[in-house]
Amino acid sequence: MKKNAFILFLKYPERGAVKTRLASSLGDDLTYELYLCFLRDISVMTRQIKAETIIVYSGPEGVLFPDFPGIRCIRQRGKNIGQRMHKAFADVFAQGYERCMLIGSDSPDLPATLVNDAFDKLNLADVVIGPSADGGYYLIGCKRQGLCPSIFNGIKWSTAGVFTETIKRLDKAEFKYFQLQQWADIDEFEDLKNFYKRNIFRSKESRVMNFLAAEGIINESKL
Repeated sequence: MKKNAFILFLKYPERGAVKTRLASSLGDDLTYELYLCFLRDISVMTRQIKAETIIVYSGPEGVLFPDFPGIRCIRQRGKNIGQRMHKAFADVFAQGYERCMLIGSDSPDLPATLVNDAFDKLNLADVVIGPSADGGYYLIGCKRQGLCPSIFNGIKWSTAGVFTETIKRLDKAEFKYFQLQQWADIDEFEDLKNFYKRNIFRSKESRVMNFLAAEGIINESKL
């Protein structure tokens, strides 16, 4: 029995198919390049996680993610995001892991310490969940016995009620869960501006920040 798996729930980078809400402000080309920077920053973070990283992705069959050399890739299954997340957990647990943590690509500045702490919290809880500022969640993790279809099925995704509804489902299932600190996703241009403001002092170590500066995407005088 293997211990911890860190699931990166990603879209394969294809121009015009990633971060579509951002693309309405930035255009497909800039958004595609920005998404690649998201993945590069996340790849650096994963090297500090005390777990095996596994990519569960949507996209063409048999692709590789160049920024994640040697990382196992599994295609997503299911008709909607809830089904795909539930099946991502199920597929990884089937590999023999005891605990799984899942994040998407929307928080490229998520600290590794927060993820490692979430794994530690599973010593005392069935589920851990991290609320995002937009009413969803940026991270969810569980033990094998904490995987329950009801916390993924029938949720109105991409709405401000996702986190609250998921908590209601956890309460109804009588799972012991731990709520992490809030973190911010990047979906809209305003989110990108907020990301820039909170990372202004770590620009040298962030590929996203370097790209935003090089392309002049954020006007600092208007922050």
